[in-house]
Amino acid sequence: MDKEQRIFYTSLFLSGSPLDKKFFRKVFDPINLENRLLSYVEQFNKLELGMRIRMVSGGYQMVTDKELVGALEPYFGEKTDVLSRASLETSAIIAYKQPITRIEIDEIRGVNSSGTVRYLLEKNMIKVTGRKDVPGRPLLYSTTKYFLEYMGINDISELPTFREWQELKTKQ
Repeated sequence: MDKEQRIFYTSLFLSGSPLDKKFFRKVFDPINLENRLLSYVEQFNKLELGMRIRMVSGGYQMVTDKELVGALEPYFGEKTDVLSRASLETSAIIAYKQPITRIEIDEIRGVNSSGTVRYLLEKNMIKVTGRKDVPGRPLLYSTTKYFLEYMGINDISELPTFREWQELKTKQ
């Protein structure tokens, strides 16, 4: 294993959060960098060490294998940042309809979402991305990179379509 590869793994281990390609362009020679990083990820994941590297939120992150989470939870606890049903519902609406106003969210949910939107802003799950060009110029909301990380996806396009979600739901 070469020094660059060891630096890649160590950087992911130390960061605890996703590191994007911009970071690695600063550290490594940018020529053919993406292919090298993908190769490092593939090699690491084949080792089956109880950890894996996943592409998430536009970067790379070292995480615990899903199979081992249950065995380790009694010793290290579970993920503490659990979203309520209202927060999950609101963030899903924003993810699929972004950019979207709070009034549009309220219309879809059928309830006032101002408290939930404020909570999601505080948790960095969503952000203000501008104002809608209508009377009153309401704020527009979109998801953040942290939302992608929390959901374990690299891009919004990885969210299931309504049909895929319905199929998953019927299998359970």
